[in-house]
Amino acid sequence: MQTPQDIFLKSLLSPYPPKAGPLIVTIYGDIVEPRGGSLWVGDLITLCGEFGVNESLVRTAVSRLVSRDQLQGEREGRRSYYSLTPSARSDFHAAADRIFGPPDSECLLLMVIQPDKTAQDRLIEQGFGAVGDSLFLGVDRPGRTATGALFRAVPHHGRDSDTQALLNRAFDLARLAQAYKDFIQRFEALNAKNVEGLQALTLRLGIVHAYRAIRLKDPQLPASVLPEDWPGHPARSLFAKTYLQLSETADPYIGDTLQGRSALLAAHPDALDVRFTALRQLA
Repeated sequence: MQTPQDIFLKSLLSPYPPKAGPLIVTIYGDIVEPRGGSLWVGDLITLCGEFGVNESLVRTAVSRLVSRDQLQGEREGRRSYYSLTPSARSDFHAAADRIFGPPDSECLLLMVIQPDKTAQDRLIEQGFGAVGDSLFLGVDRPGRTATGALFRAVPHHGRDSDTQALLNRAFDLARLAQAYKDFIQRFEALNAKNVEGLQALTLRLGIVHAYRAIRLKDPQLPASVLPEDWPGHPARSLFAKTYLQLSETADPYIGDTLQGRSALLAAHPDALDVRFTALRQLA
């Protein structure tokens, strides 16, 4: 007999079957990398199966991630284990900082004049938005690099109509706001306190996967230039609160069940302390 949690889990996940590759990226970012970085492919198949992603799709996606130098495999007897490559690890850590880190602080904006198309693509990859044929707008945060004529700017009236029109043109904030609202509507009814084991871990992966897809597209604008009712703030709080609640039983399940190359994965390694401290401040 299905419990209310079973029914909710099915209704929450089945309308949104994720693609195998991005789901595997979520699993490694949330579970594997903070715990030493390797996972038995059989456990990876089990976790993906909770989302309706079958073994064949998982193995195909893993092969593609290996060919893209994101995963590397090792065999031990008849078992295969996969971990992040060194080149992928830094990208994963940068993404984790955005997903699990503290709220975005105040910062300056960057205006870049760059006519070269290849350099423009690199700006867009870093979260810059186009406001003209050669003019790009971004935020002055660590890790942002830009070539071309660069200017740092401080908006005098961050929420006036002209500034908001410029920001919407560069970053399509209306679409981003709707994505955050949809996230809240999708997860706010979840009673995470009554979920255990694999169910809790699956739901946690589901909420991380959904939030990650939005957060990594967020330009990280300072609060002073965002609308006062910006839905990204309550979405972040909901994410933090739910993640912490689900972790109470998801993490012990990880420590009891999921197999790394040399041992079971740790339930709560020291590497996660910074993550949990930041989430508690947001919840």
